[in-house]
Amino acid sequence: MEFPRSDDPEQRSHIQRDVIILVVIVGLLCCCFIALGAGGYYFYEQQSALQAQGATATSAYMATKIKEDTDAEATRQAQASATAQALTIQATATAVAKESELRAYQHFDPFDSNRNEWREGQEDNDYWIGQVDITDGVYQWRVDEVKETFLAWADFTPAGVLKDFDLAVLMRRVAGGPVDTCSGIMFRKSPDGFDAGVYFLSFCDQGDYSVTYYSEETSWEKIRDWQKTDLSRPDDWNLIEIKARGENFEIFLNQQLLTAFQDDRLPEGYISLFIDQYEKTASEIWFDNFALQPR
Repeated sequence: MEFPRSDDPEQRSHIQRDVIILVVIVGLLCCCFIALGAGGYYFYEQQSALQAQGATATSAYMATKIKEDTDAEATRQAQASATAQALTIQATATAVAKESELRAYQHFDPFDSNRNEWREGQEDNDYWIGQVDITDGVYQWRVDEVKETFLAWADFTPAGVLKDFDLAVLMRRVAGGPVDTCSGIMFRKSPDGFDAGVYFLSFCDQGDYSVTYYSEETSWEKIRDWQKTDLSRPDDWNLIEIKARGENFEIFLNQQLLTAFQDDRLPEGYISLFIDQYEKTASEIWFDNFALQPR
């Protein structure tokens, strides 16, 4: 390709001017592109820095939040554990204090021997076959066979005839259904004998209890018909207490008031422990820490 040549000075001057203008324009465009590129890069760097700062801040916040949540959960668990431990210590301290109180009663029998001459020995009568004895610090009633449903008891004779008193005993069902056999306390049993009058507190460890008056004349009369309580400890030891003052009676289960009543038919009498067999099934009832304080 060839370019025409011109020797005209004016034409040559116009051409030079146009070239200069073109070079200036191209230079300006290059400067603009360079400036735009630098600005874009600077903006990109700034945005990247801001995003990095945001990500770092978010990461720091999440790390702090996770730590706070973890610390809060650890604190909650520690507090729950401390509360449970405190309740256990409190319950243990309460039980120890109660046992110390009962040991101070005039009559306290931990059943380490049969010094109080409780009913004991082999049983084979018209109602049941089994064994009653004091073994390993527990007064045990074992029913191997039931011929007829029955009520059987053991008298506590050393205290004699009582009017006002505080009484406590631990009871536990070891074998047999929770309603097949129950246990309890006879109190103010007439000096003239069982048929002349007696009060019964019957307790079944799944939570049923009743208070009954019996005499040959009246037969069975419910003072408190069968009721259920959530104070019971099934398959465990239950502490039964009776406080008698004249015609006023209060009954406690595991150191909580269970019921109270008034009845003036029997002003005095004997104390007995009993089992009450409702079904023809084998069973076993234990007693421990019998305590009695005349008032």
